[in-house]
Amino acid sequence: MENQTIGILGTGNYGTALGKRLLQAGYEIVFGSRNPLQRSFITRDKQLSNVKVDSVKNVLTNKEIEIFILAIPYSSMESCLRPYKNDLVGKIFVDISNRTKPSKIESNAENLAIIFPDIRFVKSFNMLSAYAVESENFGGSIRNFVAGNNRHARERIMQLSRDVGIPPVDCGNLGAARKLEAYPLTLMSGWGIPSIYTLVTFLVWFVIVIAKIVIYYTSHNLQISWYRMPLSFLNKIVCLTAITLLASSYLPGCLAGFLQIYNGTKYKDFPKWMDKWMKSRKMIGLYALLFSFWHVGMSLVLISPGYATTWYVTSPHANSSVISPYEVHLNLKGESLISAGFIALFLMLLVGISSLPSVSEILNWKEWRFTQSHLGYVTVFFTVMHVFIIGLPNWLKHPSSFYYSNTFMCCILPLLTLFLKLVLSLPGVSCYVDNIRAGWERRKPEKIGNDIPL
Repeated sequence: MENQTIGILGTGNYGTALGKRLLQAGYEIVFGSRNPLQRSFITRDKQLSNVKVDSVKNVLTNKEIEIFILAIPYSSMESCLRPYKNDLVGKIFVDISNRTKPSKIESNAENLAIIFPDIRFVKSFNMLSAYAVESENFGGSIRNFVAGNNRHARERIMQLSRDVGIPPVDCGNLGAARKLEAYPLTLMSGWGIPSIYTLVTFLVWFVIVIAKIVIYYTSHNLQISWYRMPLSFLNKIVCLTAITLLASSYLPGCLAGFLQIYNGTKYKDFPKWMDKWMKSRKMIGLYALLFSFWHVGMSLVLISPGYATTWYVTSPHANSSVISPYEVHLNLKGESLISAGFIALFLMLLVGISSLPSVSEILNWKEWRFTQSHLGYVTVFFTVMHVFIIGLPNWLKHPSSFYYSNTFMCCILPLLTLFLKLVLSLPGVSCYVDNIRAGWERRKPEKIGNDIPL
């Protein structure tokens, strides 16, 4: 450590949390407070019992302190620093503030750098909560994003971050602070298009299923059992939505492969709709996982010989002393479709977990691609098998009308995805795609003059 003493302006939750982390790393800290005699925050925590608390003036004018943490509201920063700006020339100030609402103008850190051009400002620690900084058992991995115009100052803060056990990420110049301050204000960034697509998919299947139910009951002069809507009918809609979403998360990868073959290069941009679809794959896949759990939960409640009559077999009970003379158990169809469904759900869960940043960070490229790609397509296969086992007997029973059954219609997209993936996996095609993705380009023959190729 180049300098052992760190000045922390502010004695709130974040300042004290970061102070304890610095103490554990071997730094000495001095808190700057408007009321240095009021030490109530120290009496609440034994780790800070011997920490020095001084006035803001004494801390800022202390020549032994080079690095300061601004753990005070942004609205108070200018008035706090201005009286002592001549004493702060060349000092490093870490701005941990965030905006209260999004803004397209300069960040807080940039504004401070404009007001105090002789001070080296670094944006850091603003994307971590006080709990994440203080807790030794914080779940998941944490990273500290660092931005600053002065490279030496940025590197000093990155080293400080390493010393306290938080891996830093160098974001470059202070202009990156705009994104760093905007991120905590965003709600589920990138989820808009996947959410709309999921809702539209659900509504489409809702209309199809309800329309077919109404047509069936009306054509057979039956009373529609609307009481089954909250669970039985809804379960079908949720199942169909889950399958469609799963296929939709893998289909764009196949289409991208064929587009690259057609273009003969990976450097040509995808169409905008394709690019947005590619960027939405993870979120669509997670929605598929959510709907799959929803479907499994409702199915476990509904599964019974009275609901799924074709899944069970009834036979006379061998023991005549029991109350019921009949024995009811799952037949081959029932056991097979449940087994295929659970395998698909387990694989989908495995793929979903591996997409979490804390998990993907410990996977190498080959492991990540195996889980996200290969296991993903195996998941699609078992999902199709699950549906096939349910629908195939009915398709054979009514071959003239099977193509508009729910089970067949929901398999069209997954089957198309599997077929395209199979074509891309053929030896000649696979090598060609790998070469393109490795940087090789198919070039058109150059011409001399108007029509003589080289």
